[in-house]
Amino acid sequence: MIFQMKNSNTLIQRLKQTPKIIISGAGIGGLSAALCLIEQGIDCEVYEQASELKEVGAGLWLSVNGTRILRSLGLEPQIKESTLEADERVVRLWDSGKTWWLYKKGTTSSSHAPYVMLRAQLHRILIDAVNARKPGTIHLSSRCVGFTQHDDAVEIKLESGEVLRADALIGADGLHSKIREKIFGPLPGRFTKALAWRGLVPMDRLPAHHRSRTVATWVGPLAHVSAYPARWQNQEWMTFSGQVERSDWEIESWHEKGSVQECLSDFTGWHQDIVDIIKNTQTLHKWGLFVRDPLPFWTQGRVTLLGDACHSMVPYLGQGVNMAVEDACVLARCIVANPQDLNLALKKYEQARLDRTTRVANSAASMQYTFHHQDLAHPSTAHDYVSQQWSPEKSRQRYDWIYDYDATTVSV
Repeated sequence: MIFQMKNSNTLIQRLKQTPKIIISGAGIGGLSAALCLIEQGIDCEVYEQASELKEVGAGLWLSVNGTRILRSLGLEPQIKESTLEADERVVRLWDSGKTWWLYKKGTTSSSHAPYVMLRAQLHRILIDAVNARKPGTIHLSSRCVGFTQHDDAVEIKLESGEVLRADALIGADGLHSKIREKIFGPLPGRFTKALAWRGLVPMDRLPAHHRSRTVATWVGPLAHVSAYPARWQNQEWMTFSGQVERSDWEIESWHEKGSVQECLSDFTGWHQDIVDIIKNTQTLHKWGLFVRDPLPFWTQGRVTLLGDACHSMVPYLGQGVNMAVEDACVLARCIVANPQDLNLALKKYEQARLDRTTRVANSAASMQYTFHHQDLAHPSTAHDYVSQQWSPEKSRQRYDWIYDYDATTVSV
């Protein structure tokens, strides 16, 4: 394995002798970067603008390209404990519920079967792992708003006015990154004319047939839904993630609440199973889906970007979190290989990741009109469309190049 578990006292002694890295942002990407660095004996601190650590959202997919990194960090037991193993993965037609099987436990190869879990669960696993390795790493109510570079260091300014000094700065501060803005200026996203809904439903609110461990993607002419079971605090939940084409909502935020009635209106005519899920959802959030043109570079001297700050993507391939975890792994490997020349280390990281993440982001964006297609509006054309688009051959073409990438061994 690339990463080996280490005694905390030994780690802390080693950290005192290494470059110091500051990470702006304690989301999944920032915490993954911190954990990868600490495990490799690189000193780091994480500064987070929020006053408490919590994740907004519903479920996420950890595909094999992400889980192999978390496994190398010793986190697979915690991840398995937090997930419900799927018995099957299916594609369903939006109005009739007609089903095509992509995976069945015991009969189909599961080498690429994802873990499905809640964002909050993965976030908590990473928080606990960072705190266990190096207590006090995460600093709350500490928003990084700017930086000044010197030949041998970078000074980071917090919103409070405090100035920090480090050997390098990693901007893992999300869609509205202040670190990215300092390098490039404002970069507004381009609205895709699609809106995303997310929510959670206590499983006991739903009819019994919903309680199978099925990962389902429902496809339709103007919208699609992902729904699958998850475990949280000893309770089973149904996650709901629906993307619908709309041109009247242009807020790029995960925190906007929406109403059941508004959501139902976006899925008029859909199968009763989807109506049941929406009606029983505990809390619904909505946000506009935006894309940005790929950045020409991520690194400026001793400062670089990670995750959504440099390659935000629409959720149609389930790869946003996985790309951030890949970034974290490759970043740590580049710094370990070049600890005395961080300018070089950060450039090598950028070179190793920029083309990969750009290709994934572009592929995700192109999926909007695969999941949403007018052939799905008519029974006479829907069957052939789904059979072709989700055939084993088409699925391998779509996903294998993503899943086969190994951030723990890829050349850096």
